[in-house]
Amino acid sequence: MRLQRFLAQSGVASRRSAEKLIAEGKVRVNGVAVAALGTQVDPRSDRVELDGKRVRPESPLYRILLKPRACLATLGRPEGDRPTMAGFVQDLELGWKVVAPLDFPAEGVVLLTTDGELAERMSRGGGKVPMTYHLKFQGAVGATELERLRKGWRWSGRMVRPAVVESLATTGKNTWVEMVIPETRPRVLKVAGEVIRRSLLKVSRVKLGLLSFEGLKMGQSRDLTKKEIDALRRAAGVTSED
Repeated sequence: MRLQRFLAQSGVASRRSAEKLIAEGKVRVNGVAVAALGTQVDPRSDRVELDGKRVRPESPLYRILLKPRACLATLGRPEGDRPTMAGFVQDLELGWKVVAPLDFPAEGVVLLTTDGELAERMSRGGGKVPMTYHLKFQGAVGATELERLRKGWRWSGRMVRPAVVESLATTGKNTWVEMVIPETRPRVLKVAGEVIRRSLLKVSRVKLGLLSFEGLKMGQSRDLTKKEIDALRRAAGVTSED
């Protein structure tokens, strides 16, 4: 196993940060400082140290949490009158990372993990993992607008193309649309409203990959099964190769 991957899976740093630590000479293998990024280690027999402290491989943890609206998607202290998800996590000392966070006003499924490799892979908009959203637009959204959304739009110099765009319900005053797209960044979703000239009133993420909110109340969480973990890592493009 490559040294940087060993460090990432041990939860001490993301793979990119681990590479920087190795280059800075802060990592030792069997007592010898290592600066080569391709260094291979055997987790069963090699002693790896970071800043003089031994790094032991641990099984990463994975959990989904149903974030309420009007809540910051962080695990830090509340900011003024704005609460954070820390109030819903009783074991913060485990070093959870928030993956695929949502806007303060948005609600839905958020991933918590100690898997530094997966967190890094999904840090830029969700990577390849499809996110299923229910979006509430102001006004009527008809067939013409839905087809326009299916064609995609440009954002930050690149094309964004949803895999699915379907109307769920409408009152005439407002319309709910289901959109499947490998994105977590709120600006991307807001632009979807701009291209059809409709205001985006509400964002609800109902699925993260295959992980659904079903069975959870707002603020509740659950740990993932091994099958779910394997599927999520595959979807994100994280392999088990050395």
